[in-house]
Amino acid sequence: MDRIDSAYMDCVSDVVALLLAHAGVADVRTPFVYQWAFRVVGGTGGVLEPDLPPRARDRSVARFAGLRPKWSPIGPVAECVESWRHEIGCGNAVAVTADAYFLPWLPYFGKEHMEHGFVVEGVEGGREALLHVVDPYENRTRWGQASPTTTKITLGDLGHALDRGAWGVLEPCGPAEPLDPEREVRANCEAVLASHADGTMAAFAGQYRDPDAAALHRLALQSWLITRDRQLHALWLRELPGTPAPGFSRAFDETVLPRWQKLQEIAYVAIRRVEAGRAAPPAVHAALEAALTAEAELARTSLDHPEGSA
Repeated sequence: MDRIDSAYMDCVSDVVALLLAHAGVADVRTPFVYQWAFRVVGGTGGVLEPDLPPRARDRSVARFAGLRPKWSPIGPVAECVESWRHEIGCGNAVAVTADAYFLPWLPYFGKEHMEHGFVVEGVEGGREALLHVVDPYENRTRWGQASPTTTKITLGDLGHALDRGAWGVLEPCGPAEPLDPEREVRANCEAVLASHADGTMAAFAGQYRDPDAAALHRLALQSWLITRDRQLHALWLRELPGTPAPGFSRAFDETVLPRWQKLQEIAYVAIRRVEAGRAAPPAVHAALEAALTAEAELARTSLDHPEGSA
């Protein structure tokens, strides 16, 4: 599990990365973090939300690993367990998604319903199977710390966790594409500028010009997701083989990351202020605009001067 960037990724990305490591893939970071972009999707009530984790994650895994997660809904549990037993017998680990509310090793247990991923690496016994579970997820929650762990649990102790879950294994899908860092950095800058030019960034920021408490809670979560994504992308940039463009990694660390981190801080302060009956400070929208502007400016500088600060 020490090869997985669990402090920065969502739980399903964690388990797919763990399957890649188990399969012997050397680079289990690039498929999840090589993109720097600002893409959004329409959420509840038409609210724009960052596309994180990216909907194209499985395609990215296939591109750089030559393996693709093949997911199946969990039907009759007994049949699924036999399928897992078969896959494990063939040398494969199995990814499972389930309801975190029923998973006793998590701080969400009995507190909150949400999809959560883990890996089954062994199955013992017959009808009342004992599952060997590996969970690489890491996150600080309001109910305590979720840390990478291994455990064993019987099917009966999972309760209704698997009722709407899915399971998956990796399947070959062709040769992995060699990483070209310079090409990827340029494509990322172009994607960021496209989101600035087509109004995506402005539309996202416009939702928080005069936010109420619900909007601030939503922004706090969204800025947390974006910050973790940018932190991991920054780690990828720092450790790329060679330097795709001098100064780009340093500029990313100095301009993009601090502004998303600042937005997080301001959003949490604003939540307390609004819940105390006061108006949201204009600093919230200003901080969001500053973060988005920093991304666009770095992307533009990189494309205009690829030999310099990009």
